[in-house]
Amino acid sequence: MRNRICLALALLFALCGLPTQAQNSSASVLERKVTVTFNQAPLESVLRTLRRQYGVRISYSNTALDLSQPVTLSVQNQSLRSVLNSVLAGKNIGYELVGDQVVLHSTTPSKPSLDSGANAASKGAVTKATAATTSTPNKPTASSKPLPSKKKAPQTSTTVVTNDTAKSGTQSVPTAAPPISASAASVPSNSVDTLAATASSDSTAQPTTPEISAEKTRRPTVTKQVQVSFLGPLGSNGLRSGQTVNRLSLNVLGGYSAGVNGVEAAGLFNVARDSVRGVQVAGLANIVGRNLTGFQGAGLLNVLGGTATGWQAAGLFNVATRPVSGAQTAGLFNYVGPAKKAPQPTDIENTDAKMLPGRPTMQAAGLFNIALGEVRGAQAAGLFNVGGTVRGVQVAGLLNIADSVAGVSIAPLNFVRRGYHRFEVINTESWPVSASLKLGGSPSFYTFFTGAYDGFGSRDRRWGLGYGVGTEVFARRRVSFSLDAVAMHVNEESRGWTDDLNLHNQLRLLVGFAPLKAGGRLRLVAGPTVSVLVTQRYDTERAQVYSSLLQNRSLWLDEGSASTRVLGWVGYSVGVRL
Repeated sequence: MRNRICLALALLFALCGLPTQAQNSSASVLERKVTVTFNQAPLESVLRTLRRQYGVRISYSNTALDLSQPVTLSVQNQSLRSVLNSVLAGKNIGYELVGDQVVLHSTTPSKPSLDSGANAASKGAVTKATAATTSTPNKPTASSKPLPSKKKAPQTSTTVVTNDTAKSGTQSVPTAAPPISASAASVPSNSVDTLAATASSDSTAQPTTPEISAEKTRRPTVTKQVQVSFLGPLGSNGLRSGQTVNRLSLNVLGGYSAGVNGVEAAGLFNVARDSVRGVQVAGLANIVGRNLTGFQGAGLLNVLGGTATGWQAAGLFNVATRPVSGAQTAGLFNYVGPAKKAPQPTDIENTDAKMLPGRPTMQAAGLFNIALGEVRGAQAAGLFNVGGTVRGVQVAGLLNIADSVAGVSIAPLNFVRRGYHRFEVINTESWPVSASLKLGGSPSFYTFFTGAYDGFGSRDRRWGLGYGVGTEVFARRRVSFSLDAVAMHVNEESRGWTDDLNLHNQLRLLVGFAPLKAGGRLRLVAGPTVSVLVTQRYDTERAQVYSSLLQNRSLWLDEGSASTRVLGWVGYSVGVRL
């Protein structure tokens, strides 16, 4: 019986000692000795250095905290507690120790407000509890209690310090204490998750672990004037190549760096983790993780993870995932991704990844160009162009595709979703029925397919197929003027397709009138036409070069030879446009 009692007492004492042991283990994190030197280094780089060199787990929300603030510090064998206090002082950032993890939070002071006597008393109690927590982190504060779960927290910025919080070694910069939301206060005070949520209650995002936030580093830690490498880390920067921005970089085969702020050249390839400002040339490829400001040239390809302000030139293709303010030229194709959504007022991430308004964009490629966002300037390709909103000119050998065009799309085929789409049926002196489908980016320039037929009654059958271009030179709510030029190949009699040259060219000036409502798409059109026929068709009955289009025509032009005739006359057009 005595042995059982002794065993129970020993177990009870051991359990009572666990919180103290955990506390000492957690508190020991802040007592680690640190020796560091920083000179105008970004705060995020400082935190990353502390994590890597001293094994400190640091969590924070990079959307709520300004981690680009510079830090200048030089300490020798100082505790992590004093280093954090010095680094975060005056930056409106505090920290708390949750277990063995340091959690950063915003400590921007709120505006003072008029409170009742009870609120003032509670503020005084909270201030005393906060001071006690800062000075003696290993002693519990007996007067602090968790807020009720169903009551809202006061609007003023106060801090409720729980017993377990004091035990864990809570620390904060003396400027202000982090507020605790009502949702965080309703959770039991002995929950570690409650402390982590409380530390970031004034931000819209949860704290991110250092492993995740380190991947979002926007500024490198080291800048070198000159570096020379053979391949990757086999160079003067060694294993710190991925953390170094180079002003002059020479790579025999290939190089890897955090960025370039000057000139970089390589025999095969260049890889920059962040951004390039200046000139980057390579025999094969250039790959940049974020933005380009300057010139990028490669024998095969250029790939850009962000925006470009300047010029990309490649033998095969250029790819930019965000808009380009400048030019892209490639032997095969160019690609530009859509613009990034405008950030919220509290979101400072990637605020430079937006295309500046009004900047020109030029894409020129042997095969095709694709720009999913806005194009301000020109697209020129041998086959086709694809654009979102085009403010300029699209020129392609086959096809232009866009959402809308404030300018012109010049190609045999133009498909613009918010463009110019019309269907027209007219009667002319040469053709009883002629129909045209007009497509373009805007009324200022469109292309159309046309067909004509004449074979009604006892007449000999003839028909024609052609292609034309046109422009609406004047447009008002009721009246419009358009000028069309069309060329049709004429097939006569019952021979099906006429192999000989038999080309009917027309220039039509059409005046349109909206009879139903002003600005309506239904318009009656009429106007004069000028026709020129170039034919080599030999008529066996007449034993000469001849076309039935010439019947009853008053010619103003009749030139040619025994094999080719050029004839001209004046006529009319009248019809309807939808």
